[in-house]
Amino acid sequence: VATIGSNGDYRSPPRTVSTLGTCNAGAEGTRAGVTDALAPVALATVVGGGAVHVGVYCNGTNWIVQ
Repeated sequence: VATIGSNGDYRSPPRTVSTLGTCNAGAEGTRAGVTDALAPVALATVVGGGAVHVGVYCNGTNWIVQ
């Protein structure tokens, strides 16, 4: 569950890539944090199975590394 802190910061608990929701046109713009990115490269589709914590963004088709 996402929360908003007293200073206005948005916080969403990190998750694994496999638990991200479906990225499609209806989810475009959704952001999340993942804990198991494998060799993430900016703007590339995120792949799970690693140990890197990184932010991801749904571009309407794929979850991409921010």
